[in-house]
Amino acid sequence: MSSINWPDALSVGTQHFRALLRFDTTNPPGNERLAADYIARVMQEAGIEPLILESAPGRANLVARLKGDGSLPPLLLMGHVDVVSAEPDKWTHPPFSGDCDAAGQIFGRGAVDMKNTVAAHLMSLLLLKQRVASGQPLKRDVIFLALADEETGGEFGAKWMARAHAHLISDAEYALNEGGGGVMQVNGQRYITIQAGEKGTSRFYLRARGNPGHGSVPQPQASIVRLAAAVQRLGSNYLPVHLTQTVRSCLTVLMQTQPPAVAAMFADLLQTGDADRIVPQLPMDDFERRMLQAQLRNTAMPTIFHAGRQLNVIPDFAEAGIDGRLLPGCTREEFHAELLTLLGDAGCDVQLEWHPHFGPALETDPAGLLTNVIREVLAETDPALHLLPTLVTGGTDAKAFVPLGIKVLGYSPQPPTDTDTFNRAHAHDERLHTDSFHYCVRNTFEIVERFATRSA
Repeated sequence: MSSINWPDALSVGTQHFRALLRFDTTNPPGNERLAADYIARVMQEAGIEPLILESAPGRANLVARLKGDGSLPPLLLMGHVDVVSAEPDKWTHPPFSGDCDAAGQIFGRGAVDMKNTVAAHLMSLLLLKQRVASGQPLKRDVIFLALADEETGGEFGAKWMARAHAHLISDAEYALNEGGGGVMQVNGQRYITIQAGEKGTSRFYLRARGNPGHGSVPQPQASIVRLAAAVQRLGSNYLPVHLTQTVRSCLTVLMQTQPPAVAAMFADLLQTGDADRIVPQLPMDDFERRMLQAQLRNTAMPTIFHAGRQLNVIPDFAEAGIDGRLLPGCTREEFHAELLTLLGDAGCDVQLEWHPHFGPALETDPAGLLTNVIREVLAETDPALHLLPTLVTGGTDAKAFVPLGIKVLGYSPQPPTDTDTFNRAHAHDERLHTDSFHYCVRNTFEIVERFATRSA
């Protein structure tokens, strides 16, 4: 491990983390300029010159580059500073306070999604700057990127940067992003995730029409009844299994690290893809089983239902919004065919209209130089933890940068004692323990330093 005055560094990092939490960057409207200006001041004081780029008034993205000797391509440290909305009356500490309670929990919207990671990336850059100033060169440039607008799709953030300012980042070989670093247990074995892929978005609406009438005279073919049948089919049945590269890597690690009887189940799943038979038997909790099922298939979950305005009137129109998520390698046309098969007769009574937004899925080969460094640092800090490639069922800003040729991996490490970070994201009382943040800072820096200074 590197020679760093860690008590001082972690104290400074915690100050920056709590300061970022105090900025209300709720999106919409965003106002990420507040966080960008703060980061810029911190960097300038350290001798790093940042560039702030606004895609719209207040929608700021910040990029800074710490130069190496150019012998190897850069590493990109990326993260977003916008957050989802919060209901202050449901919190025990104000959501933009950055309060730290007596137990060491730091409260704030963005504490785990993802101002903690942005602060860890910032500290990595500041500590590397000290290394460079002391005459220890880097083999790679390290690029820091704080983005706007991730929570509503990235039009003012990652997508805009990829369109308008790709030259500032496109020479990066790898990027470290959110989406991994959480700890989970399977049958007593502990794993820490590394995001190697994520699903795409292909949302749509189902619409049904029927004759209006008085509510006192039932109509079996009413629009709302027709739509409800289709929604019930989607919400209570699975689409077919597809084993992507990332999921195969995940199942292989699980197979190799479990005792024979459980390893045989994962081997069976790898060979047959029979998730309906095998997944319910796996020694995982209910949430982990549902996550695995979602990684194995395209999904279509009803999330919005509109029909009727008056209790005694049968509506002539009903509409449902469906959150569709696509696996890497699957086209919208293939997804459509799967949906029609699942809907069966119920599909004849509804019309499907695609939402205009389409977000492609992505995968990055989890084997490579950066993963090797991550595995090396993990072996030194927590040798009992297994690195587990995962396919994220949601989405991140990686979608904008993978097409530029950057290999994006999600890894913001949390300690083995903190197994609930995912459930605290977007929740009331979003929080992160000081020890978890310190773990993230130290491990992120060790990974970045080694990767940036080591010869290929």
